[in-house]
Amino acid sequence: MARARNFYEVLGVDRDAELEQIKAAFRQLARTRHPDLFKGVARQQAELDFQEITEAYNTLLDPDRRSRYDSTLGSKGDVKEFKPAEIAKAQLIRAVNLMKNGDLSGATEAFQQAIAHDPQSARARHLYGTFLAQHSGKLDEALRQLDAAVKLDSLNPKLLFDAARVFAKANMTARATRLAETAAQLSPDDPAIEALLRQLRPAGKGR
Repeated sequence: MARARNFYEVLGVDRDAELEQIKAAFRQLARTRHPDLFKGVARQQAELDFQEITEAYNTLLDPDRRSRYDSTLGSKGDVKEFKPAEIAKAQLIRAVNLMKNGDLSGATEAFQQAIAHDPQSARARHLYGTFLAQHSGKLDEALRQLDAAVKLDSLNPKLLFDAARVFAKANMTARATRLAETAAQLSPDDPAIEALLRQLRPAGKGR
């Protein structure tokens, strides 16, 4: 029989989580698991899930209740700990789902949480950068995130291609061309990369 999840596992935070991390985790879960988002049998399950989420949140938010609850768990080694990379992965999944559902504010927060938990995640920075370029108008921040992603994963042709497109959007043609040329070397005969290079090279002459 599977072991029941403790309140930290319910919220997806570790035993040392700060109050702000607990609040952020609850907000994200409320956006994706609130019963009003479901119908029929799925709503019934969501109601049960949300009762557990709310109980976990109310307990861990109150210092006295949290201390008493912690005493029932035993030592930290007795329960599963969530590594930062695991939390970042979960936040990234939430970010993508929120983006698909049109919750851009929630997606932004989830992307930021993912990067905060795992700053070395090229995928998180890649997705956040392209998200910013498409939805927020924050082109400078999009470029910063994509530049960091490229440094972390310089052999990913998809990442390089997406970064090249955003740098081209910012009229940084020389940088966009270099990124696209590297992507072409890593993924020869890719029609999308070849098309981007055809657009960039005439404009990039003399740069």
